[in-house]
Amino acid sequence: MLKIYNYFYPLCFLSTESLLLFKRDTFYILDIPSSKYSKVGHVRLSLIEKLIYLCPILPRILRMGIRCSMKISNKLVLFVIKNTVYELNLHDRSISNGYSTADKSRPLAFSQITAISGFDDGIYFGGYVGNPFKKPIAIYKRISTDKWNKIFEFPEGAIEHVHHIVPDKYNDTVFILTGDFDHSAGIWIAKNNFTSVEPLLIGEQKYRGCVAFPTSKGLIYATDCPFDDNSIRLLTKGIDEKWISKELQTINGPSIFGCEWKNDFVFSTSVEGDGRNQSLFYKLFGRGRGIGIKSEFSYVYKGNLKNGFKVIYKVKKDILPFYLFQFGVLVFTSGMNNSKYLPVYHIATKKYSMSTLILSE
Repeated sequence: MLKIYNYFYPLCFLSTESLLLFKRDTFYILDIPSSKYSKVGHVRLSLIEKLIYLCPILPRILRMGIRCSMKISNKLVLFVIKNTVYELNLHDRSISNGYSTADKSRPLAFSQITAISGFDDGIYFGGYVGNPFKKPIAIYKRISTDKWNKIFEFPEGAIEHVHHIVPDKYNDTVFILTGDFDHSAGIWIAKNNFTSVEPLLIGEQKYRGCVAFPTSKGLIYATDCPFDDNSIRLLTKGIDEKWISKELQTINGPSIFGCEWKNDFVFSTSVEGDGRNQSLFYKLFGRGRGIGIKSEFSYVYKGNLKNGFKVIYKVKKDILPFYLFQFGVLVFTSGMNNSKYLPVYHIATKKYSMSTLILSE
């Protein structure tokens, strides 16, 4: 366990020992062994935003700061603030004007499709937004800086939002993870540049996931259900060519975030409410855990198909209500992590909330 970086959010590794971080309005490159960092750009804050940051709890309530990111070259890093996608140029330290979708949806995660038959190489994301009435939700492809094209749209009534787009080089296909309730929870399969998108396994919470990793044995994913038991699972194709989802191991709560760390896969669990109670009182003051959350702790699981998964870290949720003050979650850097370090960003935890703790092998 290494130094805590208070109020720093980890975006991605630039090398095995350098990490891109964000704090308040400024990007930094951290040299992990020396704990030294340098500025590489900043976003402009309005006067109101500057005043909000004077009270640390307000940015948390208002969901300020970066929501997700992705390094797309040695020069460019995508990141999301509020509902807008920006690009940071590491060479000249500039930030683009930004791109927002018409429906104000944002990515929960970006995806890079490379060398999949029938698909153009590129960066993609699916719309993620509160959508209880299941209005149409789209998938977008990056064309150039601040230019994204809508390439597919789920029809009204199909899903609430897209959790993740997962290119699978082993099966030469693209999976789409969607949520959240009833038939919206599921795994879809896309073909031919998203001209064909069909449900694969839908309608059960065991098919509801936010993060997944392709392997030669199948697709490893963790379920994301606050009101039912959760597990790490393996999606495989049977002898009859039908896809099946097999439980590998139960986990202590829903999993929203994960990463690849060398030869292992990492998942974290959240502490949150039931998810189906939409009353204003519950949104403001609710502290009742969903039955899928087995304790007040968020856990980090690490492992693989050969050795199984084990808990390597846990931290307790703070006492504040789940929805107004955010779920208790642990977030990781985007992209493949080949370093000996595991940065873990804490949200709504009793220790280290809104800060990064770096674990090591």
